[in-house]
Amino acid sequence: MLSEIQIQAEIFEWMWNFQPHTRYNFFHVPNGGKRSVVEAMQLKAAGVVAGIPDMILILPNSQTVMFELKDDTGKLSPAQIKVHEQLNCPVYVVRSLEEFKRIYYSIPDTWAKPDGNSSTTRY
Repeated sequence: MLSEIQIQAEIFEWMWNFQPHTRYNFFHVPNGGKRSVVEAMQLKAAGVVAGIPDMILILPNSQTVMFELKDDTGKLSPAQIKVHEQLNCPVYVVRSLEEFKRIYYSIPDTWAKPDGNSSTTRY
């Protein structure tokens, strides 16, 4: 079983290598992790919001799709549930690279291309 960070790295690597047209439009929001009390207070003051999804994809039409990554047993926190309900964009909970690919290819206007295809045709 892969950890959440391993799943995230696998997804990011696939997007970077096989969907290069999404580079800089697909990224991680580093909200998680253990921090000292002082650092946590500084980050909160700077705009870190608990519950924001892990990965963000900005589409060519400027719409946003977000992805919350979880391992096989991971559950959404109350903060994640609250934030996801309030966001004005789709948020998908993803547990594997294969699940991510299925979702990615199903989203209209993603520029999605089959693995390794360098064509500029949108699917």
